[in-house]
Amino acid sequence: MVEHSPKITSAEISMLWSTYIGDTMSICVLKHFLQTCEEQDVIPIIELALSYSLEHVAQISDLFTKEGIPLPNGFGDQDVNLQAKKLFSDVTYMRYLHHMGRTGLNSYSLAKSVSARSDVRKLFKQFLNQTETLYDSNVELMQEKGIFIRAPYISYPDKVEYVTEKKFLGGLVGHRRPLLGIEIAHLGVNIEVANVAKTMLLGFSQVAQSKKISDYFKEGYDLGKKMVENFMIKLKEDDNSYPSTWDSTITNSTDPPFSDKLMLFHTNMQSAIGIGDFGLAIAASLRKDLIANYESYLIRVGAYAEEGAKLLINYGWFEKPPQSINRESLRNQNN
Repeated sequence: MVEHSPKITSAEISMLWSTYIGDTMSICVLKHFLQTCEEQDVIPIIELALSYSLEHVAQISDLFTKEGIPLPNGFGDQDVNLQAKKLFSDVTYMRYLHHMGRTGLNSYSLAKSVSARSDVRKLFKQFLNQTETLYDSNVELMQEKGIFIRAPYISYPDKVEYVTEKKFLGGLVGHRRPLLGIEIAHLGVNIEVANVAKTMLLGFSQVAQSKKISDYFKEGYDLGKKMVENFMIKLKEDDNSYPSTWDSTITNSTDPPFSDKLMLFHTNMQSAIGIGDFGLAIAASLRKDLIANYESYLIRVGAYAEEGAKLLINYGWFEKPPQSINRESLRNQNN
């Protein structure tokens, strides 16, 4: 019997490539967190996250080498300064890990679902299981410390009801029905994600070496601030609770712990996460004003991400992801 040994598909190579890049960045970030962490019970969480990222990079390196695929450059020692002063608090470290853990659960689940080869599926299953372990450990510690931000509560339903009027969908102006539980949940998630992003951006703007890049981070911070305020208004209109803000956890250090390249890439990654969350929120929301709101910010964050991508290209930092062969270019070479 002939053993079938298929090549890695476009989906598999792309997911593995992105994971490799992301984990090399995470290694730099986590090394700085570990170097500057002050609370002893937080250190094991950071160490666990770092060990997983190092393991992922090693495993993907082995697989790419066997397949004859060149390894991405990603990020390395040149992108982190372990002697830099503390920029974010230990609370921020935990909330950052919570946010990135949630993102990892989503991305690894998707990666496994689009993978065909058994070894690749096993790899992403392992990554998913590790992320779940890390996520749960971090959430439990945050709850013990009283800093875990829960989604807003609603009253339990007491009966089954059906919608009988089309005005349930609401309009862009005028009277609107109370928010659904799922709509409240997505508003809460997007507030929390925007809070994470704007905290990181404010810190990055403080330490960036390039004024142009620093200004870009400040622009993103202002955009995130507007988003948080806007989404909070939607919750306040229905007298719902909302997640707290935590920009005060940034120190006054101007000593850059990371390279401008890493911080710019990190910001683009955060923008991509935000765009994905807006898409999920649009799909789950039924009120037209909410949909219009998310669509507006989807466009604005998309434009901001494009501006960041152009900066990466201008500085020669945009590493090209795997892509299909440019047949038109090949044809032109023969003419």
